[in-house]
Amino acid sequence: MATVWERGPYQFCARVRRNGVSETRTFETRNQAERWAAIIEGKVVGDEYEDRREARETSLSQACDWMAEHLDRSRSDAKNKASKLRYWQGTHLAQWSLLSIRPSDLVDWRRLVLDEDGAEYGDVCGPDAECGPQTVVHRLNVLSQLYKRWALNHDVTVNNPVIEGVRPSLPSGRDRRLKDGEEDWLLAAAAKSSRPWLPAAIIIALETCMRQAELSGLTWGRTKLNAEFPHVDLPKTKNDRPRRVPLSIRAIEAIEELQSLGLGPMTDDSRLLPVDTPRGIAHAFAAVTGADTFPDLRWHDLRHEGISRLFELTDLRDNEIMAITGHLRPEMLTRYTHLRADRLGAHLPGGRLNTRAGRR
Repeated sequence: MATVWERGPYQFCARVRRNGVSETRTFETRNQAERWAAIIEGKVVGDEYEDRREARETSLSQACDWMAEHLDRSRSDAKNKASKLRYWQGTHLAQWSLLSIRPSDLVDWRRLVLDEDGAEYGDVCGPDAECGPQTVVHRLNVLSQLYKRWALNHDVTVNNPVIEGVRPSLPSGRDRRLKDGEEDWLLAAAAKSSRPWLPAAIIIALETCMRQAELSGLTWGRTKLNAEFPHVDLPKTKNDRPRRVPLSIRAIEAIEELQSLGLGPMTDDSRLLPVDTPRGIAHAFAAVTGADTFPDLRWHDLRHEGISRLFELTDLRDNEIMAITGHLRPEMLTRYTHLRADRLGAHLPGGRLNTRAGRR
């Protein structure tokens, strides 16, 4: 049981007694004393009082402003997160209280923006209403992070509306592989382009599995051709973790080809490829991969091809391949494990006897 009494000027005592044990504190105002007593009494009986007025009075837009101010600008994904926070500030949910947004509200929003005619809801869902499932998932992930960080930093319990079932199902990932002879045709087409560096860039992408942004930002100072084990160092990747990528003989030859082209200064801070942004690579690639010659082929497909070859042509373990590709979780490579399924037969009883050599 809690009691509050005035002890003197600006002195209000609060006492909570339960099971023969009491706790007393003094405050300057009666309101502070009563609030403390309610909290302590609630802790004892398991019905803790919590003042959620701040969460109730904070709109989603205001919370987005708060998170934008507290983003770690040194992280590679800071700009991307800031963009998604601005997106939420343009939706019809922006002025809603953090406590008012429910999972069902997000499901309704998701259905609108994924609708084929989603653009007609631009005034409701934001200027970029129509989008794909992957974009919706990314936006919801940032919203979920916002709720978690805001609640933790303000010491308020707020139900995160981004629960299971709110995110849409994602379609199967792209599975575009280079067909027989297609790599040679691709390199021949690239050799005729106005970018003399493009053939070498294609080979490096296939051999190292580096992402587009990683390759475009690679500098000569991080390229170690003369090391005992030639490699490149990627200090800041998509996952904001450093990575060291080994170089095959073919990759080394491609980088040496870039050196011989003399495309620009080769200082430690200068880039291997003469592009200002990752899109520079994509634009150069698109210029030589017309729909008639290379149907539905994108630059990112080269990374998929490179990873597939690591599974098909090497005996590297999954965790070793992850160290090269930069994947964080083993399940992200499950789409490639079928490429080694035939090798499992060697582990079955008598499996090795079923090989061609064993039958002779």
